[in-house]
Amino acid sequence: MPSETSPRPGRPRDADKDLAVLIAARQLLAEVGYAQATVVAIAKRAGVNTPAIYRRWPTRQALLEEAVHGPGGHTLPEPTGDLRADLATWVRVFLARADSPAARAGVPGLLADSQTEEARRRLLAIGTPVRKAFAELLGSAVDDGRIALGADVDLIFEILSGTTTFHALLRDAEEGEDFVARLADALYVLASAGR
Repeated sequence: MPSETSPRPGRPRDADKDLAVLIAARQLLAEVGYAQATVVAIAKRAGVNTPAIYRRWPTRQALLEEAVHGPGGHTLPEPTGDLRADLATWVRVFLARADSPAARAGVPGLLADSQTEEARRRLLAIGTPVRKAFAELLGSAVDDGRIALGADVDLIFEILSGTTTFHALLRDAEEGEDFVARLADALYVLASAGR
């Protein structure tokens, strides 16, 4: 009789299939929009069957959340020791993610469909590694005396995330570097102010 800690029977998840599904979801979001990016269409594009998708993601919304808000090929910036420059890099990465065709098509629909506590928990879970890396960036700046203890890391992260998303959805991307500089300056002031 298997123990509670024994692995479940069956094959392990195939990371290549996971990636193929996420890529297909991003492509379809960009090409046909949120409403038409169905599980059936995503499965067909990825070359998998729909049960394979539902074994990985419990709902269409969960899949599209990960496609839009998951890593998506953008690696997290490495700290350089210059907090102002590091914040500008974080703004560029967040802006690039928010300005992707999949995010521009998917974010409005996901926001409309994310009114449940479960949906909010999923979104927070997807963003946990990114939040952690951002907190470590500010923590190291506190540790070496570049900023004072007490910066509200969660608030600064949410300003970064929300402002870049709003900007990408509603503003012209041509003002990119000016926007990056202004937002990085504002985040730096907030981080430096402490409590």
